[in-house]
Parts: sequence; C-alpha cells; structure tokens
Amino acid sequence: MRLRRHAVARDAFTLVELLVVIAIIGVLVALLLPAVQAAREAARRSQCVNQEKNIALACLNYETARGALPPGSTNTYITQGSGLAWAVLILPYVEQSGVSQDAIDQYKKSPDAYGSALDGLNKLMLPSYLCPSDPDLRTQAEKYGNVDRKGMSYAGVSGSYHARTGKCPSSRDGAHYCVWAASGNDNDILGPNNYDGLLIQDWPVSFKQVTDGASNTFLLGERVYQIRTWMIGAYWNGTPTAEWSSAKKSSPKGPQAATAFFACKNINDKGLVNHDPFTGQYIGHDNAAGDRPAVPATTPRTLSVNNLPFGSLHPGGANFALGDGSVRFINEGIDLNAYLAYGSRNGDEIIPQ
Repeated sequence: MRLRRHAVARDAFTLVELLVVIAIIGVLVALLLPAVQAAREAARRSQCVNQEKNIALACLNYETARGALPPGSTNTYITQGSGLAWAVLILPYVEQSGVSQDAIDQYKKSPDAYGSALDGLNKLMLPSYLCPSDPDLRTQAEKYGNVDRKGMSYAGVSGSYHARTGKCPSSRDGAHYCVWAASGNDNDILGPNNYDGLLIQDWPVSFKQVTDGASNTFLLGERVYQIRTWMIGAYWNGTPTAEWSSAKKSSPKGPQAATAFFACKNINDKGLVNHDPFTGQYIGHDNAAGDRPAVPATTPRTLSVNNLPFGSLHPGGANFALGDGSVRFINEGIDLNAYLAYGSRNGDEIIPQ
C-alpha cells in the first residue's frame, strides 16, 4: 500500500516573520524620513530665496523710480508714534499697491502705533513676506499695546556695529553719511542703532553713497518668528528732537533718542547668524501676552531690541539679499569681521573670502 503525503497549506505568516517585516519597514522609514524632510526643507528654502529676491528687486525698482532706496522707516513727530516700514513703501512694486495706499491712508489719520487707525496695518500678513520654513510666524501671539501685531520674515539692514568704533560722524552732513548710536548703552531695552547700511529710518540711500559696492552690502536678511519684523517701521518712546518737532518737520540729522527699529536691525557682534538670543542673553518685552520669554527678575538685560540677531530655521545659516538684488546663504560660522563688513555700505572694509 502506497502512502500519499499531503502538503500542509500555510494560511498566514508566523509571528516571527511579521515582526521581521515590521522591523524592516521601520528601518526603511527611518532611513527615508530624513531624506524626505531634507527635500521638503530644500523646497521651502528655495521658495524663501525666491521671495527674498523678489523683495530685493522691488527695492531696486523703488530706487529706479525714486532715485534712492526706500527709507527703513518713515519718520514720526509724535511721542510713542511709529513710522511705516520699507516693506509698506515697496508694496506697489510687489503688485500690492492697493494695500500700500490703504496703509498710507491709515497712517495719515493717526501716525501712532497704538492708534486704532493702524489696526489694519498691524494685523496685515502678506504671504510673500513669510518664509515657508517658519510656519509659527503665521500663528504667533505678538502683542503691541492691545493690538495683535502680525510679523514678517525679513528685516532690512540699517547698519553695522563697526560704526561705533570706526570713522562715522555724528551727523549725516558728514562725508560718510552715517551716525553713531543715539544711546551708547547696550543694556537698555532699545540700545544703539547705526546708520551706515542701506535701509535707514527716514534717510533714503542712493547707490553713489554705497562705496563698498552693492554686491558687498546687505540689503535685508531673514528673521525667525520670536524676533520677527513688522510693517511698523520704527517706534519712538522719547521726546522727538527739536528739529523734527518743528513746524517744518525736517528730518533730524541723527538718530532720535529712545528709538526702536522694528523693520530694520544692525549687523552686530552680539551674535552671529542663528544665534539664540534667549540663551544667556535676555531682552525686554512690553506685554506679557506675547510669545517671548520673560526677562528673569535677577538677570540684567544684555541684548537690546536694535541689536537682535538675524537668523532662520534653515539648517546651518540664513539667507541675505544684497544691494545688487542677489541672495546669498550666510553660514552660521561666518567670520565675524566679514559679517560686520557686510552691514556697512561705506566702511572700506576688506571682506575675507
């Protein structure tokens, strides 16, 4: 009698086999996820570069039409008042002329940061001014007075720290058309500001004054959401100078006292690109409802508003637009002297390569 062998049918994987398959899938996901995230960040960074380039070209188109770059901020003659930022002034050149005119009309009604006439401008958020790598900026909780103030990802460069120790006269009547700090105290909430850059409060800069070369001078750079930039250009907390308070409202020959730059910042030696201002340094905040860490009661303020660092959420550095309209990625490890030199338009510095 011949015995027949019947094959045993397998209906499913064993537990061990399933665990092995799951482990393999997990390893593949772990290997692929960083690559996917890197690809997404590369796309976001590319979009951010394109936006910054468009903004820089808008500034250059403004210069072509007006004979000078836009001022970093229009001026004001009201105590605790704010001017309009360069970002508002160039809106007609980024196909947002209606928004720009609305902002200017609001400003004419009440050139005061706390005034209800500026509520619309304070709440304005334009996608072309937001870097996609910084999604928190869209939902940030910044408060200014009692108004939610929306931000943007790009700040103008008003000058460099070199001006405080270099050949920079105290009046714009001087040959180098720049000024020293209104306040020499780095530890107050506002701190110094220098005017040897391209986007300066109430002072339109022409390219004939850019003796270092437009391709060697920063025009604007990236800022992360916690140290963001605003459409309101600059804020005066003190009494305006006699020159600006006069009936003619002529531009002052130097910085106003107690001036905070909101749309522009200095390139300074307090921190390089992507420096975390909340690690070992503290800044003030005017409203506890905002999203910035509070200053510890026992810790002195070591970083002022006007010297907050540039930076981004891109790994390794941040994008800066230069005066010729090009955009350059500046590494976190850039030489300090080179970084400061990029901030001034007429410092005669030699930028290390």
